[in-house]
Amino acid sequence: ATWFSRRSSGINAEYGGRVCFIRLGDDIGKSGVIVDLVDQKHLLVDGPDGIGRKVVRLNQVALTDIKINIPRGCKTKTVRTAMAKEGVEAKLAATSLVKKFAAKNAKAQLGDFARFKNRVAKTASNRKIRSTVRKLKKSS
Repeated sequence: ATWFSRRSSGINAEYGGRVCFIRLGDDIGKSGVIVDLVDQKHLLVDGPDGIGRKVVRLNQVALTDIKINIPRGCKTKTVRTAMAKEGVEAKLAATSLVKKFAAKNAKAQLGDFARFKNRVAKTASNRKIRSTVRKLKKSS
């Protein structure tokens, strides 16, 4: 889809049909497809995750390398069928961006005792590493 090719501030940004992950705002953690550019800082995003069709600021989304072939300004039904056909949800779940987001959320949900156990385990692991390094330094 070359209809989105645009040179802005010296960077060739092809946004059309690109899958994005919303990292800030009300729809944090959801994914969608860029359907159109509103202006230099706003995108029209549509997706199946309960986002609906809405305008999102460019700094609220993280662009992925996943791209689907859709026409500019297409209907929601077209976007959803194209996403299902390409298997976008599975591809997106395999990206490091989504994995990091899930890990961050899991860590944020930990209770006091779970955080304590993690800290104790990390300290024990670091002690083992430190002692091994010291032994290797002495031997060499």
